[in-house]
Amino acid sequence: MGRLIAIIGIWIAGFSLGFIGYLAYPGLSQMAVSVIPSLISLDSQIVGAMVAGMASSFVTVLAVSIWAYSSRPTNSL
Repeated sequence: MGRLIAIIGIWIAGFSLGFIGYLAYPGLSQMAVSVIPSLISLDSQIVGAMVAGMASSFVTVLAVSIWAYSSRPTNSL
């Protein structure tokens, strides 16, 4: 039951951050274009997908790392 709750938590965290990243896309894309001018030549949907994907991947890696650390046996080296 604990792993199921952890998987659901990871899914909710990843979805939430991807959703927020998509909503924040206009501001983030303007910032990214000002920092990296070569992004101007890319389609705006590609840039939006990159922003949402990066945000979701960071949350997923963080959540899985925390889960792996907290679920390991306490008597292991």
